[in-house]
Amino acid sequence: MDYINENNEMKWDIDVSILTNRFIFKELAKAMSISIFITITIVILIMLPEIRSGNFHTNASVYNDTKYALTLIGLVFVLTILFIFVYYGNRYMLSYHLDSKGISTKNQEQQSRKDNKISYLLILAGLLARNPTTAGIGFLSGSYQDQNISWRSIRKATFYPENNTVVLSSAYGSKCIVFCNSKNYENVSAFIRSMCNDRCYIKEK
Repeated sequence: MDYINENNEMKWDIDVSILTNRFIFKELAKAMSISIFITITIVILIMLPEIRSGNFHTNASVYNDTKYALTLIGLVFVLTILFIFVYYGNRYMLSYHLDSKGISTKNQEQQSRKDNKISYLLILAGLLARNPTTAGIGFLSGSYQDQNISWRSIRKATFYPENNTVVLSSAYGSKCIVFCNSKNYENVSAFIRSMCNDRCYIKEK
């Protein structure tokens, strides 16, 4: 589905590669970097008494714990890549709707079913393990599958014609990445330019 109807609306579906798309991979890498940073920070805080006392190199237990933590980080990274290929097929299915009010990004029905299964598994795992963090991630991942952003809130629009992509940044710090195909990019970019207000900074890469 890819058209401009009589109500001056644009709608289209698109399948986006996860690991080979520079924009999605960047967001994924950013999220994983935050997780790795938090893990390393916790490890350093645990080792801090040993480091300050000078026993870090002589304490085999601390050394083994550090090696275990770093190995675990690498393992999580590898498993994440495998999971994306096996479960998602390295693609994410999105639907876009542009009108006079703003832009709406939603997961396609098949994508929503996959994401909901993951959310339910995380919630169940968190409840069974009595881990509120895991359960909370499950609740949050299930509630943020769709995104709506109004034209008046957009402060920056960056166009990437070579990638058929437009990145919209709002005044509230949120970001919307609009993935197009080679056939509709020109129409979509023209639509976005016409809807962006005077306070919106236009940039083309």
